[in-house]
Amino acid sequence: MHRIPDSEWQARIEEHQREIARLLEVIMGLEDATWTHRPAPDKWCAGQVAEHLLLTYDAMLRELAGGVGMRVRTSWWKRLLLRARYLPMILKEGKFPPGAPAVREIRPGQEPRGRAVLVDELRARAARFGEELTRAHASGGRVTHPFFGRLNPFQTLRLATVHLAHHRRQIPTP
Repeated sequence: MHRIPDSEWQARIEEHQREIARLLEVIMGLEDATWTHRPAPDKWCAGQVAEHLLLTYDAMLRELAGGVGMRVRTSWWKRLLLRARYLPMILKEGKFPPGAPAVREIRPGQEPRGRAVLVDELRARAARFGEELTRAHASGGRVTHPFFGRLNPFQTLRLATVHLAHHRRQIPTP
C-alpha cells in the first residue's frame, strides 16, 4: 500500500480521537452498577470492555516501541484468506465479523479495575497510540494483528478506530 497523504492521515487520527472521546463519554455516563454488570454469563461487563481496550493499546504500543505486541495465531494461507475476506469489510465498512475472539494478550481479568483509573489510562494510551503510530506512519513501521498479520499504520489506525466503535456499541447506555 502506498503512503497516504498527510491530510488523510490527519483526518483518520482525528476520527480515532473522536471515537475514543465517544467511548469515554459513554463509560463516564454509566451508573455504577453497570460498570461490573455482565449482560450475559459469556459477555463482558463495561469495565472488562474498557480493560480489553487498554490491553489492546498496550500490546500495540509495546510493538511500536520495538518490543513484542501480539503474536500471529493463523497460518499463512488462513491469514491470506482472512485478509481478503474480512479486512476490507472492517476497514471500509467499519464492521467486525461476529464471533471474533480476543486473544490471550488482550483478554481482561474477571473483575475490572475502577472506572476513573481506567478512563484516565485509556485517554492517555489513546493519545500516545496516535503519536507513536504517526511516527510509524512516517517511518514505514508495522503492527502485528493476531489474525491478519502485519498491518501498515493506516490499516492499524482504522482497525483501532473500528474496534473502539464496536465495543462502544456493546456497552449498555441508560
